[in-house]
Amino acid sequence: MSKSKLAEYIAYENLIRLLLSTIGLWSPEESSLFCRSIIYLQMSTCILPFIGVFNFFRTNFTNVSLATKSFSLLASYLTVIVKGFAIVLNRKDVKDLRKMLVSHYNNLIRDPKMTNIVLDQITTFRRLSYVAIFFVVVACMSYIIIPIIFIISQLIRGADHIKYILPFPTIYNWEIPPNGFRYRVHFLTESFAIFSIILITIAVDNLYSLHVFQIIGFLREISYRMKHFHEDNDDKGSSDLVVRRCVFQYGILIASCRKLQRIYGPIILWTMGTNAVILCAVTFQLSQMSSISIGRIILFTAYAGVKLIQVFIYAWAGTRLTAESEDCRAAYYAANWVGNKSFMRNIIIMLAQKPLILTACNYSIVSVEMFGSVLNTTASYFLLLNTFDEA
Repeated sequence: MSKSKLAEYIAYENLIRLLLSTIGLWSPEESSLFCRSIIYLQMSTCILPFIGVFNFFRTNFTNVSLATKSFSLLASYLTVIVKGFAIVLNRKDVKDLRKMLVSHYNNLIRDPKMTNIVLDQITTFRRLSYVAIFFVVVACMSYIIIPIIFIISQLIRGADHIKYILPFPTIYNWEIPPNGFRYRVHFLTESFAIFSIILITIAVDNLYSLHVFQIIGFLREISYRMKHFHEDNDDKGSSDLVVRRCVFQYGILIASCRKLQRIYGPIILWTMGTNAVILCAVTFQLSQMSSISIGRIILFTAYAGVKLIQVFIYAWAGTRLTAESEDCRAAYYAANWVGNKSFMRNIIIMLAQKPLILTACNYSIVSVEMFGSVLNTTASYFLLLNTFDEA
């Protein structure tokens, strides 16, 4: 069992390393200028499509159906930009977290006593990440595949005038001749933007999951050491050493959570707000359609799935971290400290520490309650949109 869990974690970490490498975030200490610039290049590919979608939104502002369709895309573009800049502006914190957690964690999971303990729930974390990756890839690639299938179907039917459409609903300030050089350039530009959205989204989201899982593993190690220190340490000096090590490690975890909040606080707050709007827009578009193709069903399902799984992973991981921190405090109290005054003082100091709680910009606690809040907000926005449409 421990070997399978270890192999599962290694595969999970290697995947995230690969994803981060594609945006230049898992690079050597003195990485090249090109590696540091990759994420800027990827974000820059979104500029032209963003302008086109914004023009479409502005032109069709009075049409609720078309406006919601383009607004959801604008929100998705801005989400990628927010994630990119949050990582870029906190690049030092990203590297510090890697130093503080990854190396020591990889040593910890190879301890036979600790492997099963710290890798508990690795399957859940990994599967949630894979589901999120699947939805992101399907939703984004649908924007490329649907226009291609549409054009091919016209060619097969022998249509006299073939309609060439772009991946996104866009309006540019210049003419784009059908199937001309300019059309192909715009199609490639929007396709590159889609690939950038895929890479930035899945890399940034999965880095959060990985670090939360690692922090949870360290909390479990502390709990184990506090519960079993008498089994390996018979003298007072050894007991004090174990406690000091646990206190030191808990301090590192506090610092890690602060860095994680600094990086992901704006991302989580933005995601919770915009995903509710996007889910509302997707639901409204579906309600306005008299008929819908299989391709559109796949697109809308995957798109809604992306937004739901993103919110759930951020919220659920925060809840799991807080729950493990509370279990760690319970392990302090359950330690055999009666009659040992020195040990008792250390336990009191450890119990005085607050449990680890992730917050989004000191505004909201990251927990599963946020997921329910997003669903409630989505329903409220949907009813409001229906009211506007009927009016």
